Amino acid sequence: MTATPDIPAHLAGRPRSGGLVVPWITPATRGGLYLFGKVTDLAQYQCLTRRLCQVCGQRLGERVVLFARESDLVYACTAEPAVCPPCAACSRRACPMLAGRRSQYRASGHPALTGVPPAADQLLRQAASAEPWYAVWVRDYDVIDHPAQPGTLAASWQRIPPLRIRPLAATA
Repeated sequence: MTATPDIPAHLAGRPRSGGLVVPWITPATRGGLYLFGKVTDLAQYQCLTRRLCQVCGQRLGERVVLFARESDLVYACTAEPAVCPPCAACSRRACPMLAGRRSQYRASGHPALTGVPPAADQLLRQAASAEPWYAVWVRDYDVIDHPAQPGTLAASWQRIPPLRIRPLAATA
């Protein structure tokens, strides 16, 4: 069992599930079950275009983190909305994919979503081996249509060189 990570003070008012902060972008069922790892198109759009942190929902500052899979680096973009630095540190510890505690993606959809078809990008990863993740630090990004996932918005650092790109080492 993994210890619950420390929660930044600005996240104190966010809902929690299992001791973890529920990201602003995370949808919930009508019964109040949070669907960690799921994102609605509207929430993703709002985060990307309004420059909101996907975890705290607050406006992003001058430096932000984009979490990108290894395959995203080729395209210099990610469909994951940015996070502010304190939320990046918290997410890095709390998210099993970012922390490297999962070796593969879910084999099926969330049981609460039975009958709801998964998004195209989820189908591509379903039961696949997990890719290495990277933290891409940027001052700004462009919102583009993802070149490998038509119809999916992405944050791109193609035109705006990143401050740094660091691999996320697995944590136990």
